[in-house]
Amino acid sequence: MPSLPLDAETAQKSAVARAGSLAFGSLGGRAVLASLILVIVGAVIAPSTVSASAFLSMLPFIAILAVASVGQHLVILQRGLDISIAGTMSLAAVLVTRLPPAEAGTLDVLFYVGLALGMGLLVGAVNGVVITLIGVPALVTTIGVNSVLFGLALMVSGGVPSAAPPDLAHLAISLTLGVPNTIWVAILAAGTAIFVVDRTTIGRRFTAVAVSPATAFAVAIPMRLYRVATFMVAGLLYALSGVMLAGFLSIPNIFSGNDYILSSVAAVVISGNAVAGGARGSIFATVVGAFFLTFLGQLVLSADLDRSMQYVVEALIVIGGVGLARGQASVIRAAHG
Repeated sequence: MPSLPLDAETAQKSAVARAGSLAFGSLGGRAVLASLILVIVGAVIAPSTVSASAFLSMLPFIAILAVASVGQHLVILQRGLDISIAGTMSLAAVLVTRLPPAEAGTLDVLFYVGLALGMGLLVGAVNGVVITLIGVPALVTTIGVNSVLFGLALMVSGGVPSAAPPDLAHLAISLTLGVPNTIWVAILAAGTAIFVVDRTTIGRRFTAVAVSPATAFAVAIPMRLYRVATFMVAGLLYALSGVMLAGFLSIPNIFSGNDYILSSVAAVVISGNAVAGGARGSIFATVVGAFFLTFLGQLVLSADLDRSMQYVVEALIVIGGVGLARGQASVIRAAHG
């Protein structure tokens, strides 16, 4: 076989190098690589985890975590942390299971789903106003709001879980083109978020507020408005994931949102996004992080390990992400100091 001319060979190597850099030098590429490694480990330790049926059973859980994690991702980019994700998801699940009448039809279900989503927007608005306009730290605010939401969930439910309306449960567990409907909802939600953040003027301004507040202020971007809107969009996504969870589980636990506080942060961190915020992140990488954590949970169960191991790993991921971010910040300050 004739060899390529020197210039052509150099160009070919350069193209391969650029492709490799694009694939594994980006946050999304590294998240995909980490997930592939975990799947290979799963195939060795517990081959049943890589079967088609296993992946199909995981997809709804991936979708629910992905939607919730995208909301947390947006808040973290704005240097925040939203603990109210748990209460918002739980209250949304209660609203669409407890309030609809026994004979609820499709229009009734849509009404209560809309009510749940509106609740998510309202909760986000409260968080955003208290944090941005009053100046209460995000962690303190969202812990308080989370407690209020759980109180409301207990009051509405009477402390007793209720079954989801048949139409909602059917929609959540049904397949379209061989894929669970929850995945299509997650693709629509995450795809919309990616498009808005990466391709629109609103997204560019959102990124400017997150990365360089001083620059955003200099060009007269309404930073407070964008920060309040961030919490509102996050609340909407939490409520949507709570509705999805209620439909899929059919009879969700009143405190079902609790599991998503740590896992939503871990999905953001494990994908390489800066947990301290203030940097450009990758929503796609966060979605891949949701896959990683869901597969990890499946692997833990299939390998007959204690469920607590998954929580330990998630906690280590978050702690490691925070520690790495602090270490990088210290190095940068030392280099410029």
